[in-house]
Amino acid sequence: MIAHRGGRGFGDDNTLEAMEKAVGSGVRMIETDVRVSADGQLVICHGATVSGHIVSRITYDELKRSEPERPLLVEILNRLANSVAFNLEIKDAPVRAVGETIEMYGIEKRTLVTSFDDSFLCEFRKEFPGVRIGYLYRMSYSRDGKMDNASATGAEVLLPFLHSIDPELVYLAHQEGLDVYAWTVNNEEDLDRLYELGVDAVITDRFVDLKRALGKNYTT
Repeated sequence: MIAHRGGRGFGDDNTLEAMEKAVGSGVRMIETDVRVSADGQLVICHGATVSGHIVSRITYDELKRSEPERPLLVEILNRLANSVAFNLEIKDAPVRAVGETIEMYGIEKRTLVTSFDDSFLCEFRKEFPGVRIGYLYRMSYSRDGKMDNASATGAEVLLPFLHSIDPELVYLAHQEGLDVYAWTVNNEEDLDRLYELGVDAVITDRFVDLKRALGKNYTT
């Protein structure tokens, strides 16, 4: 089970405080979002805009004036790289900057880099083949196309929106050697269905509640 958006449910989204609380509550993998600021800083930020400003067009210092709790990727890795694995969803950031940061902390084997942008994933795979990558998508149409895209990027993980997942998808993905991570799973009914389908992981805003439900329903 993966805590969504930098420990959502443990505090403000994508803050170091929330992530530290998540780790203290037993989270072993955190999904978080990476963007680049105008001065080349890798910022933990979900949306493209902050207080009406486009993140990629303002400096990190300017961003911090609006959201002082907004951390840099290096800040969360300084504190948590040895405590938890990361699923880094790349919203908008340079391949080399992301890959070199991961290498600097020696966490290649414990980090999953994901994106909706297959061109980013293809380039990242070429530059940093030692880091796992995952192909994100939302809609269920053109399943064969989605599988082909994942294969073309060299992804090891397929990350569909939870309502795009059915038994055939899980079967085909596993046949191709792909793990399936579902997002965003926030109720027990969806968790039960995905567990029965053999999904490998779920990304959730309600880690504590769903972990309790998982233990109650499936521990023998």
